[in-house]
Amino acid sequence: MNIEDIESNWAMFEKLCKRISDQNINLMIDALGERLSVSPASTRTDQYNAHPGGLVKHSLDVTSNLRSMNDAHNLNLPIRSIILVGLLHDIGKVGDLNSDHFIPQDSDWHREKLGQMFKYNENLNKMSVSHRSLFLLQSFHVKLTQDEWIAIQLASGPHFEENRFYVGHEPTLALALQQAKSLTVHQFKNSNS
Repeated sequence: MNIEDIESNWAMFEKLCKRISDQNINLMIDALGERLSVSPASTRTDQYNAHPGGLVKHSLDVTSNLRSMNDAHNLNLPIRSIILVGLLHDIGKVGDLNSDHFIPQDSDWHREKLGQMFKYNENLNKMSVSHRSLFLLQSFHVKLTQDEWIAIQLASGPHFEENRFYVGHEPTLALALQQAKSLTVHQFKNSNS
């Protein structure tokens, strides 16, 4: 991804965040800005968007797919909720308030043999991405509805032990976000194969 794409995606991300009309989200985006704009979405090239700006690209794609699903299936989800959870469900991948979650891989062997361009920052407390996302949102006093909170918590799917409790009782927003995220990853892999 080139610098123009990163800047264009960031401009769209900021524009959509402002559409939510939540001053606390705007403060969070301002505080995390540069780190968020260049954060990758994953660590390895065989995964999705493992490059600078990958997290914002992924979040925009998930939001687009979520909006399309809402329209196609008449889910009647609030546009505010679609934008909020679509853009911010993985914001924990930026890291915590001060340090990045993903840092550049310093091992030539890992980069060349495994395609691991980034590695996890071992100086951060261990947290799941959804928990770190919810932590960041609460750190900036972003108010979530119950459905938005559950959707972000369950964004990575029901296969995680922490999410199994919710199986069969997920709100529509959570199910739609999971499907939009899965579809986005599938589309990325198909376009790069």
